[in-house]
Amino acid sequence: MKKSLEHSFPPGYLYKTELRIILFTLIDVALISMFGFFNAYSSARQSLFMQMGQDLFLVESRIMPDFVDLLGNKLLILLISAALLFVIAIVLHYAYHQIGSKSIYLMRRLPDRFELHRRCLLIPLITVLAFIMVTILLLFIYYAVYMNFTPHVCLTPNQWEKVKLWRGFR
Repeated sequence: MKKSLEHSFPPGYLYKTELRIILFTLIDVALISMFGFFNAYSSARQSLFMQMGQDLFLVESRIMPDFVDLLGNKLLILLISAALLFVIAIVLHYAYHQIGSKSIYLMRRLPDRFELHRRCLLIPLITVLAFIMVTILLLFIYYAVYMNFTPHVCLTPNQWEKVKLWRGFR
């Protein structure tokens, strides 16, 4: 595995540092997204209840905001981070071939003419795919929490149909 990772980066590149940056960025933006959604969900859910003394009572006439409204742009931070990391990594990888290792001419003379592009594009593409997978996973987790922990009398119907991915993340 280590050998294959080394062959997915420019020769002599400090790939472990880049992999750590990608991992920590993914974890950080996922935590920021989770904090934002669960904070919004918690305050919206809390508004469904009325406190009388020490007890909380559900006010059945109150309606929970739609899932898509609570979601807002909480997942957008993951997609923006993925796009930024993608562009930065590609620029760094190509620049490293030109300036860092000065292996650009050697890479162009190799029998496999796509070796240079593979070494510069593979990891950024895998990074984007990982961020997209985490975004989709978080979307399903948020929806499951919303549907399972919200009192059913306070939900409006067809919540999943209101999540239109082609409309964007508001």
